[in-house]
Amino acid sequence: MSELPADFALPDPRIMVWGNDGGLAVASEPVDSAVGQIDRISADVQAGVGPGLAFARARLAEQRNRRLILVPCAKGGSAIAEWAPADGRDGLFGSCVARARAAVRQGRLAGVLWYQGESDARSVDDALAWPARFESMATALRIALARQDLPIVVVSLADEPVRGPYAGRYPAWQAVRAAQSSLSVPGVVVVAAASLPKGEDDLHLSTAGQILLGPRLASASELQK
Repeated sequence: MSELPADFALPDPRIMVWGNDGGLAVASEPVDSAVGQIDRISADVQAGVGPGLAFARARLAEQRNRRLILVPCAKGGSAIAEWAPADGRDGLFGSCVARARAAVRQGRLAGVLWYQGESDARSVDDALAWPARFESMATALRIALARQDLPIVVVSLADEPVRGPYAGRYPAWQAVRAAQSSLSVPGVVVVAAASLPKGEDDLHLSTAGQILLGPRLASASELQK
């Protein structure tokens, strides 16, 4: 958090968050805060800076009279199989659908930002299954939200960790990244996280990396209009 640019500490009333506590508030980092968490399935008690706020700032840079609501549903370290379509807020998919349905009462559902896959890189079998599992989830999400044309922006994995505690723990990293980069699903755009700066663990993007990723997501989402 100390790496955040000073201007990120200034709230922008145009950027709201439908928080994990079920309330609407002006967005601030960490957007995925677990304070007041309702759905424990997606609680990230050590949530850090993500690309969401940087995405929103870039998306609204030329749209002074518009508002954007972020709806965090992320779960750190989750594999794609954990997002298998299922009813009920006790699962990641059902929790995400419930939040999106609640938030959409405030406006139009504009799209989904999807950044996931590291856990699937631990196994070649999981890596090979990733595209089909993602497409199944994306199709079910569009059906559940009654938006067959729902835009989805997918982030392909950053560079493989080669030092520190995570080095050598992801033998299928390149397979997952290749599968993500070659996705061919209508309404899905892929954004690369390769070469973005990472944190000390050499696995997760640093704050600077997340802030650089945000505008890439915004540019990709503009293509979906």
